[in-house]
Parts: sequence; C-alpha cells; structure tokens
Amino acid sequence: MSDLFGIDVSHHNGVINWNKVRSSGVSFAILKCMYEAQSHRIDEFFEANYRGCRENGIQTGVYIFIATSSINDPVADAEALLRHLKGRQLDYGIWLDYESDVLRAQGKEKIRALTQIYVDRFKAAGYKVGIYCNVDWYNNVIHPNLKKDFYFWIARYPKADDGLYHPTSKLRPTMQSCVAWQYSSKGHVPGIGSKVDMDIDFNGNTKSLIGSETIKHKTLEEIAQEVWDNKWGTSKTKPTRK
Repeated sequence: MSDLFGIDVSHHNGVINWNKVRSSGVSFAILKCMYEAQSHRIDEFFEANYRGCRENGIQTGVYIFIATSSINDPVADAEALLRHLKGRQLDYGIWLDYESDVLRAQGKEKIRALTQIYVDRFKAAGYKVGIYCNVDWYNNVIHPNLKKDFYFWIARYPKADDGLYHPTSKLRPTMQSCVAWQYSSKGHVPGIGSKVDMDIDFNGNTKSLIGSETIKHKTLEEIAQEVWDNKWGTSKTKPTRK
C-alpha cells in the first residue's frame, strides 16, 4: 500500500468544508475533541468536524492533550472524553498528545503510569490508543516500555517548513514503533482557511494497527455495569445514578 495523506485539526482551524478537503486527497483526520481536563469542555468544532468527516468518507481519530489538570486527575479526564465520544466510531483510535513542558517535568516513570491510567479506560470502552509526540520527546522522555507497547505518531518538521510533503526527506521517522508522521504545521488544504497540520499514515497501516472499527464501543454506563456484575453478580440490584 502507499502512504495516505491526513490532517489534524481543532477549533483553531475554524469552519471546514470537508467536501473540499476530501476532494483534495485527504484520507483521514485526527480531531481535537476536548479541552484539557477540569473544564472538560468539548472543542467547539468537534461535532461539526466529526460529522463532516463521516459524511465525506474521511476516516477519523481523536487526540487528547495531556497537561497540568490531566496529571492531577487523569481518571476524570479520561472519563470526560468518553462521555463526549458517546461510543462513536473512531477509525484511527485515540491519541495521547504528549508535548506539555509540565508533563515532561513529571519524568519517564510518572508519564508511563499516567499512560496506563488512560489506556485502561479507553481500552475498556473499545478504543485502541497511540501516542503523539515529537522526536525529542521520543528519544529523551518516553519510557522504553511505552516504545515497546505502543504505536507512535511523530511530529518532525524541517526548519524551512513549506507545508509540502517530501517523501525522500531524511526527517521521515524510521523508528519501528512509528506508524504516522506529522510532517508540517503549515500545510494548505482546500476547504480550510488557515494553515493546518499535515500527516502521513505510513503505507496505510495505521488504521489497522490503531483503529478499532470491529470492536463494539462501550458507554460509561456499560463499563460501570460490567464492573458491578463482576464484583456482585447480576442478582444484586445496582443503585441508579441520581
């Protein structure tokens, strides 16, 4: 298979004409779903972006930015994202966005432990998880165990970032665990009025490795019911949420 072109977007990119985006050759989009923790506020353009992608045959994933509030309460952060997703399909799964200086200061072991908290909850809901970071993070911050256990989406741009894809570039990540490359933050795509992050899915393999389209996605209520049944059995009445 050949490389697939994609983008990642958030409210910063404004209103997007997804029909024009698809016609330009974009195959997938990684969408920002939620602001970081505490506020648990959904990105203003997430619903429109998700709907636009599905209506135009663009495969989707989401990313969640991990920083101060996430560190303080990762369980609430993960569960807030699942509430927003409501069990919807994600071809490219959920990506943990690791680029905060506050997170970096926690060190490799703490970051590894935080990762497991998110992964446990997202996997229970039927989603696979990948990690987004730049090359410096991968080389100097990411725990070796994470490199063995997860697939990575690596950001690496040229100094003279022209927004174009250069397939023979020496900047193309070669680490075995890397399945996607964010090669520019200054791309131009029809249907988007601002500069946009540009991505490559190596050989079109990322969907099969990270996506979870064949898995039944579970709501938080379904997950809670399974936990209850495993602990008490089905004969004991579960209290209703008020």
